[in-house]
Amino acid sequence: MKNSLIKVRFELDASEWHGHGTETLWAMPMPGSEWPNFQINNSPFFATGINYLDVVAAKPTGHDQIFDFVTVTERSGHSTYMLLMQLAEARTGVYWGMLERMGCSYESAQISLSIGERLLYSVDVPPTADIYEVYEMLERGENEGVWLFQEGHADIPESRTA
Repeated sequence: MKNSLIKVRFELDASEWHGHGTETLWAMPMPGSEWPNFQINNSPFFATGINYLDVVAAKPTGHDQIFDFVTVTERSGHSTYMLLMQLAEARTGVYWGMLERMGCSYESAQISLSIGERLLYSVDVPPTADIYEVYEMLERGENEGVWLFQEGHADIPESRTA
């Protein structure tokens, strides 16, 4: 199993906007680490407090390929934001292009909500990106009605240089 991906399950509050009770993320067992530590291999759509490439401790569930999240053991320096937008929002490409030039990437999904079908992005902000510049662009997109966003987990540098 050391070379195969597994899933780490995160418990969620189903009364939140998304309505899900759990989310699973792909993860790779960490070679040379104490069992059971895994490196997260994708960004969450709903779970907060976790980012791409973070290392987590997880406990077995009785299913060989699914483990339950216990705690983050090592931060990767990445940050995660979730964007929710209309399916036909014409400005998405332009705004996303600005975030992409800052080094961001995303995973996307279509989600059915009580307000209708929406497009959901899970945005990964690598440690090489200026988190403050990215956040300003996320706020700008929200203020201009392109998307709604929430912070999944931000890895904030200790000090901001001018």
